[in-house]
Amino acid sequence: MTHHITTDHLVDAASKAVTEELFCEFNRALQSFCNEEQDRIVVFRTLRYTRIRLYALRKYLSNEDVSTRITQGRFLDIAIGYINTELDLLRRYDKTHEEPMPSESIHRWTGTLVELVELIYGLQELRCIDDGETAINELTTFFGRIFGLEIKERNCYDAYLDMKRRKNDCRTYFLDKMRERLNLRMQRDDEKERERRR
Repeated sequence: MTHHITTDHLVDAASKAVTEELFCEFNRALQSFCNEEQDRIVVFRTLRYTRIRLYALRKYLSNEDVSTRITQGRFLDIAIGYINTELDLLRRYDKTHEEPMPSESIHRWTGTLVELVELIYGLQELRCIDDGETAINELTTFFGRIFGLEIKERNCYDAYLDMKRRKNDCRTYFLDKMRERLNLRMQRDDEKERERRR
């Protein structure tokens, strides 16, 4: 088991990879970790955390030397691509990193599928989960687990197409209704508070 290879180790190796030789060192560390670590949950989490940190690092590259910035950015993009490939392999061939679908969820979604999809797309667009880097299909699987639903990728995409086909100027019916209701609730609470003070 390769206990010495961690998120910090992979991020450090990727951030220093500004030549082919240094990138090969990052790739060796990545392959060694993925092949030798027996706990697939550790592999999955380490790769996810590393990917998030590399995306963040990508945004804060130094502006002083444009050439160095472009080179480092290119190698970071390749490193992220390698990590995405490993995550994809884990998802396809090793299901042990995924929690089993609960037979009975504590809570249930009582809105429509379109409303849930609208919420998920809104959260991704606002970058509220993993800085917006998590794919929609991963988010729908996550929310499906919470509510004990199996949301097929095709159904999610069809629901999004239904939202796009709406004729009104504002096509986010659910999010608009949520904003309106929440504002009304706060107004009611303010009124109750004022009445208590009298």
